[in-house]
Amino acid sequence: MPQLSDLDHHLPAPLAEAVAPVARLAQFKAGQTVMGHQDETSDVFVILEGTLRIELLSQNGREITLSDAGPGALVGEFAALDDQPRSATVMATTKASLARIPGAAFREAALTHPESAEWLTRRLVRILRQLNERIFELNALAVRSRLHCELLRFCLDTGFEGNEATITPSPTHAELANRIGTHREAVTRELRYLAEQGITSSTGRKLIVCDIARLAEIVRAAAGDVELIQRANQAGIGRGTA
Repeated sequence: MPQLSDLDHHLPAPLAEAVAPVARLAQFKAGQTVMGHQDETSDVFVILEGTLRIELLSQNGREITLSDAGPGALVGEFAALDDQPRSATVMATTKASLARIPGAAFREAALTHPESAEWLTRRLVRILRQLNERIFELNALAVRSRLHCELLRFCLDTGFEGNEATITPSPTHAELANRIGTHREAVTRELRYLAEQGITSSTGRKLIVCDIARLAEIVRAAAGDVELIQRANQAGIGRGTA
């Protein structure tokens, strides 16, 4: 059972020490909303167990998945820092245990100590880099190439062994479509093609990327040496490795 003492593993020591007295344990069921888009709240959450999905919902009901977050991740810090409404909806995709920290206490603690401020700054810069990457993909790449990028991102985020990665539970075709700005049918067609080429395979709720190196080369050919490819190189994937 996750405990608030686990904050020490996820936050810089000065920040964890400062917020521990006001943090509270919050439990959420799968499908339960943690925060809603435009909510006037400012609590910050640290994921101790489970996964959350950050998304937006258009007026016509279309879901736009921004990212998923797992243990150790921080959500809700934007509203705590700028006193503006929530910028997205956050929903639990599994049973989740979270440390709930009042926004004002988090902001004061994070900005008071240099180590905590540097940690938060690096985190925000990383988010900006990821957003830049996705904006590039949406505007410069065809749907199939966006899917290739997303699959490679999954491999890097979930881990791999040798030249193979197993993504479990596998995102549905609709969920993948929500991530890359397309429709389910386009994802289904491309996954079928990748399976025919021996790059992916599916078994039950598992999506297996059988040839990560080849997938990375396909992404490189379409997008160039983007940051995603640099991450792959650093992980030992692709021709850019030593």
